[in-house]
Parts: sequence; structure tokens; C-alpha cells
Amino acid sequence: MITALLIDLDNTLLGNNMEDFIPTYLNRLGAYMADMVPPDRFITELLHGTRAMMENLDPTVSMEQAFAEAFYPALGLPESAVRSQIGDFYATVFPTLQTITTHLPEAEQLVQSALEAGLEVAIATSPLFPRTAIEQRLDWAGVPVERYNYALITSYEYFHFSKPHPEFYAEILGRLGISPHEAVMIGNDPENDIAPAQTMGMSVFHVSRSPLDAFPGGQLIDVIPWLERVTNQNRPEAANHSKILIARLRGYLAALIGMVTSLDEKIWTRRPAEDEWAPIEIVCHLRDVEKEVTLPRVKTILTETDPHLPPFDTDRWAEERDYIHQSSPDVLADFIQVRKQTISLLTTLNMEDWSRSARHSLFGPTALAEIVNIATEHDLIHLGQMRSALESKVV
Repeated sequence: MITALLIDLDNTLLGNNMEDFIPTYLNRLGAYMADMVPPDRFITELLHGTRAMMENLDPTVSMEQAFAEAFYPALGLPESAVRSQIGDFYATVFPTLQTITTHLPEAEQLVQSALEAGLEVAIATSPLFPRTAIEQRLDWAGVPVERYNYALITSYEYFHFSKPHPEFYAEILGRLGISPHEAVMIGNDPENDIAPAQTMGMSVFHVSRSPLDAFPGGQLIDVIPWLERVTNQNRPEAANHSKILIARLRGYLAALIGMVTSLDEKIWTRRPAEDEWAPIEIVCHLRDVEKEVTLPRVKTILTETDPHLPPFDTDRWAEERDYIHQSSPDVLADFIQVRKQTISLLTTLNMEDWSRSARHSLFGPTALAEIVNIATEHDLIHLGQMRSALESKVV
């Protein structure tokens, strides 16, 4: 069942020819910063920082961090001063770029219809711009954040991957706490929007007057009627594809980091209900399952011949190990460390390794790829649990 729409922004909700928009944007930003840095040099370093964002695959490094590490040191100027002036640009000059974009009336109709149908709507634009630039473009498109309650907007402050990396889509799914078969990606770009989302196991809709034969599609106005009759396009083989499994492990870790960054300690230990876990208990559980179940199972399958994998009763650990009183920074750091170990090991494997067999006490004959897939599904369950805990109003 489809529960969420992931919608691209530029040339999907907003008419915006990026071949015109980007050069104009760069020229105006370079001119605005000319009193600090010569425009040619500023634009060169800005593009270098943008490439750093686009290439990032570290789930612990946000787009903003990747950009900052590449951009500000290269300028040799105080970062705070440069940031401040760039912020002024977005407040005063960036709004003038609206004149080279086109309002599409059907964008508002799509968003309104989706929300009225009970679907969540996430703005799935490549997070290479700060939040203000995305919110302004949504306003130009007639679908402002003040009017519509978006489930998620992918901006560079809190997101860790960009299109076309499948990790980008995994991170969105993780933040929403939903499976690929519950989401549809709607976009105009086959290479960046449609193909990677479909590879992740999501249904897709190619927004185009001439959609590619490989994908369902049509104009923006056709999306809602299509949704009423769509059957999930999920490809079962996607679940156990090694590249996608690693993308999920990275993306789900990034989603968790994005969800708990800057949480107040009171929120960390707040239980939505007496019999439900607080955020600290969820992260403790994920850490211990990764450390004592997932990673050891991976190592066992890789070093033994058709090993037996015993079951674990991990839910009881929350009380036995007093999760509620553990240190949230330490717990999160520990989980990040052990998840990175798992990812590092898996990225070294060949296809034969992923097919290595084992015998699971509950599932019977299995293989490494299936075991890792089970681990990613486990992640997603608890990311959904985390989202519910954070959105709970219980004090």
C-alpha cells in the first residue's frame, strides 16, 4: 500500500530549467561576494564544495559539513563572515531568481490532493542547497511550507547523501520509517529521480510529456489518477542486491543520526507510553543487535561452512541492561562505530561471498544477503518506532 509520495522539486513541482537557473544563480552569488572573494575564484571553490557533497557516502557527514570542509578553508577567510554574507544573499538576492522559473498550477493540485487522500508528502530534492533556498522555491511553485505540512524536506543541513546515490532514497525512507513498497518517487529526471528510486524497490512516476517506455509516467496532472490504479512496482530481487543492502545500511544510519541530532536529554529518555521504548532505548537496542547479532553473524557466515545461526531474545535486553539510564552520546557513538564496521566489511565482498549459505533457527536455509536484508528491515522497524517516539506529545 502506498503511504507516501516523494516529489522532486525543480522541473517537477516548479518549472525551472537548471541550465539557465544554475549559471544565473552562480553569477549573482559570485557578484554578491565580490567584495570578499573574486567571483571566478568564489565560483570555482563553490563548485568544488558542491562536488564534495555529491560524492559524500559517509553517513555521519551531512551535506553541509561536506561542503564546509571543502569550501571555507579554500577561501582563506573567516568562515563566520562568509557564512553571514551568503545568508544575506539568500535573503535579498536569491528571491529575484523567481523570475526565471515558471509556476505550474498543477503542482498545488497534486500536493493538495495527495494530502487530502491521507498520503504523506516528502520534498525529495537533492540537498545541495540550504533550507531557505528550498523553501523559497516551494513558495514560487505555489506549495509553500506555511500552507502544506510536509513530512520531510531534504536540505543540506540535515541530509547526508545526494541524488543519484541510492543512499539518498534509503535515508528518506528511514526518516519516514517506511518500506520501499510504501513509497512512490515522482520526478522528471530518469537518471537522478526515477532509476535509483526504482532500484531501491520503490514505485516511480516519470513526469514528462514523453515519458520513457521503461517507466510509468505522464504530466503532473496525471499523477493522482495514476496513483488510484497503481500496483506496487517493487522488484523482489532488489531486496538482496548487495549495492542496495549497503545503501540501506548507510542510509538508515544517516536517518537515525538526522532524527536524534540536537535532541534534548529529556526527549532521549521520554517514553511515549509506559510499555513503549524511549529514544535512548531504541538506539541501545540497535547498537547491541548490531554488535552482538548482525556483525557476528556476518563474520560467522564468511568464515564457516553453512553455519547454524541461533536465535536471540533481544527485546529483554532493554530492562536487563538498564538502557534508559545509559549515556545518549556514548550509545549513539557506539552504534555508529559498529555499523561502520559492518559496512566496511561488506563493501569488501564479491558476489560469491554474498551467496554464502547458513542455516537460521527460525528461517531455515538462508544466505548472507538475506541475513543482511533482515538486518535492514530490523533497522526500518525501529526507525519507524523512533519517529513515533519523537512525534509523541506525551511528557
